[in-house]
Amino acid sequence: MHNRHETRGGADEVVDQERDLLVDAGHVVDQYLLEPASADRRGAVNMAVSAVWNRTVVAELEARVADFDPDVIHVHTPFPLMSPAALRVGHRTGRPTVTTAHSFRYACIAGTCLRDGLRCESCVGSGLKLAGVRHACYHDSRAASAALTVSLVGHRAMGTFSRSVDRFITLTAFARDLLVRDGFPAERITVKPNSVPDPGSPVPPSLRAPYALFAGRLVAEKGIQTLLTAWQHRPGGLDLYLAGDGPLRSMVDAEAARNPAIRVLGWCEAQRLAQLQAEATLTVVPSEWYEAGPPLVLLQALACGTPVVCSDLENICSPVVVGQAGFAFRTGDAQALADAVQAVVGSPDEPPGEARAWLGDHARRRYLDEFTPAASLHSLERIYAEVTHAVATTRS
Repeated sequence: MHNRHETRGGADEVVDQERDLLVDAGHVVDQYLLEPASADRRGAVNMAVSAVWNRTVVAELEARVADFDPDVIHVHTPFPLMSPAALRVGHRTGRPTVTTAHSFRYACIAGTCLRDGLRCESCVGSGLKLAGVRHACYHDSRAASAALTVSLVGHRAMGTFSRSVDRFITLTAFARDLLVRDGFPAERITVKPNSVPDPGSPVPPSLRAPYALFAGRLVAEKGIQTLLTAWQHRPGGLDLYLAGDGPLRSMVDAEAARNPAIRVLGWCEAQRLAQLQAEATLTVVPSEWYEAGPPLVLLQALACGTPVVCSDLENICSPVVVGQAGFAFRTGDAQALADAVQAVVGSPDEPPGEARAWLGDHARRRYLDEFTPAASLHSLERIYAEVTHAVATTRS
């Protein structure tokens, strides 16, 4: 089950990828997908009610469960319109229920732990989460923020999260710890990273093109301003390719017009993006918010054996730092970003490409150790087996 996002993002990609992995492994999968809130034409009041308890969806899900008779129910994103009531369907019909936290929505109504461009944890650990309403954190609307807050607080009070969910999946240990700080039971939270397809053998450093790649939405929280500032002096002698679109596109275009080292590619198809990743000297991930986990673009870089320069937020940089696959810089510090880029390129007295080759080898090894589709499938099957066994044991 999944409530699609306004613009296709990482969660939508993961939902489709995990479906394909399960089907290819011989499992039978049925999907219930709800369109984004923007496609709903029932009016603000009805949409607010649906965010708390969507009766239509619950009825459809109960009929679907009765017809399909699943061994396990996996809810990805029930927000906003599917509502957390979807999580109760499995419990009521005796099926174990798993949910993946693709954002921080269970603890923060914005889902980002970000407010006014700054990291914010005002609602983490708060039972009522009134700060989110006061600051209109959901879509800059107090009414919409109130509806989502009532949904979270109400379902917590009803025991939806404590009694109807057999396992929460987070993408990183940081996200797991944040949920624990918000009151979720640690013993029912499992860390399972996302995965990306294997692109095959990496392109050798000597055949790489002299550019750094940024791929993602052009929004403030992705660190776009820091990135553009860092490229005023073309660090490491590299050009900067930006693949993506978003609200800051006009600012990015203006900076590119002034700086010939910056090239704006706009939104790219998956095949084109894969080629850009494979041929880049490095990939830069300058995000200034936690992200729900390492962005898929970072995992794709590791898969391609492409060194990574990323902000030093724990939820983002862990695979890079632990895997010695690149360098983390002080979040929001343009000079630190530029210095990290230079460190990847190497100093003039080093043999050409030596640093990049070493980092690239470690990046590829990190991918093979943890972020392959096979690893993701194994983790999913293990989680499903654990919850189905636990429910069966409880019944008997």
